[in-house]
Amino acid sequence: MDKFDLKKFLVENKLTYNSRLLAEAVKAQTYSSLINEIDFNNSPDEDNPGNKQIVVFKEDDKYAVQGNTHGELSHAIKHFGEFNPNALNSALNGAIDYIKTLENPILKNVSGADIATGDNAKKQLTANAILNTFDSINDKISNNQELTPEEKEIKSRFLDKLNAEYGKLVQDYISGGIDVSNMKEDEIRNLISSNKKIKFKASYSGNEVEYVLDFSNAGLLVKGGNNVSTLFRIDKKGNDINKISAYLSRGVQIPNLELKKALGIETPST
Repeated sequence: MDKFDLKKFLVENKLTYNSRLLAEAVKAQTYSSLINEIDFNNSPDEDNPGNKQIVVFKEDDKYAVQGNTHGELSHAIKHFGEFNPNALNSALNGAIDYIKTLENPILKNVSGADIATGDNAKKQLTANAILNTFDSINDKISNNQELTPEEKEIKSRFLDKLNAEYGKLVQDYISGGIDVSNMKEDEIRNLISSNKKIKFKASYSGNEVEYVLDFSNAGLLVKGGNNVSTLFRIDKKGNDINKISAYLSRGVQIPNLELKKALGIETPST
């Protein structure tokens, strides 16, 4: 069979060819395929990422810990802003603008008591309250509960994009780490000083896991087999090697002594 010529097909059928848009479409489809192959562990969640307030759209809606709701979208809501605060703020502010167009949003505290409704609620909307709304939508999705029309709109316009961008970041970590299993201390130190991503195996709570650690921003991906547990920043504001080392000293069992020495983690005396 002859190789399919996309440009020729488009010209012959008087269709518009835009190489940039096509490249973006192919890239998006490629990422989508890769992300669909990534499974996130679902675990119990500590809710209230936005502290004490939440916006809901039904009076009887309750915001509480229910089941294993801390999966990919939940991680995106809670951690993507550590890597790209502008993207998170754009989603939160976009949701605020959308909610201001609605007839009767309800601002509650997380215990369920009303604070304000309608126009009074619109005047008091905050990014933190919307963050809890995002998390409540995630909880409903995880527990197969019906979303309100407003929640469906928020998911479609803001959460789906946030989740996709976090998924791309996860894939970048999975595909980008340099394996340091057979490296010496000085080689690993060079990677640290060059702000590279490294990949290494360790155990946590008796389970073998793979870590991908980015020294440019202290980002850490934790993965067991094909299941991703999390991607977050150890140092939320920088890439302090002391904070990284301190985190990896607590409960993480690293068998690679060369890596431990490079990180400044105490090793057994020989």
